[in-house]
Amino acid sequence: MGRILFDDDPLKTEWFEYDEATDTSFIHTEWKGVDTIIEENKAVQGPDVAKGKEKDMWHVGRVPLFLLEHWRITEGIDWRDPNDGLKLLAKLDDIDYRALRVNTSQIGIRKKIL
Repeated sequence: MGRILFDDDPLKTEWFEYDEATDTSFIHTEWKGVDTIIEENKAVQGPDVAKGKEKDMWHVGRVPLFLLEHWRITEGIDWRDPNDGLKLLAKLDDIDYRALRVNTSQIGIRKKIL
């Protein structure tokens, strides 16, 4: 299998790969800094982390750009669209993505019980 450097930038390294046995070529992407982001988030996690004095805005976490783009492409959650804000908050409240958070309080709107 041949491997050639295709692109290298601060966010990712991309390799062009060719498998002679299957006559298949593809681009393999290696994302940089994801482990660092997750470890930094975990090191400071807590319910009151990064809340402002008025507690109306606070730092919730750090999400790698490739993951935001993945959600946009696969689930239609566009992080750039203000109308998708609640969907993004729900995603960040999901326990599966807790490593992306620094503030562990629930950030999405809770349903009112009538």
